[in-house]
Amino acid sequence: MQLVRQAHPFEYRDHHGIDRLGQADLWRSRSGERAVLVLRGLPATDPEAHGERALRTLDTSLLPYLLRPDVRLNVFVLHQEASGTLKARALVLPLSA
Repeated sequence: MQLVRQAHPFEYRDHHGIDRLGQADLWRSRSGERAVLVLRGLPATDPEAHGERALRTLDTSLLPYLLRPDVRLNVFVLHQEASGTLKARALVLPLSA
């Protein structure tokens, strides 16, 4: 896997209509058939909803320019626990299947 984008800043509108900021890391296999998207900086409350909205934004603004249309995409959302440690949560989202 190759790191294609690191800490790429983006803005998305959440499910309540509030503009939010996030960061994305994008990894791609050498063949381009597989990719991993890591979303950071999203609110820990309702990570599925925030992850879906962030992915939809990136699907129209960033991903089409860096990935093949037939890519197999895995999406991870990193959120901070109350203790301050980062925890990864794997999400299966409609656009990542």
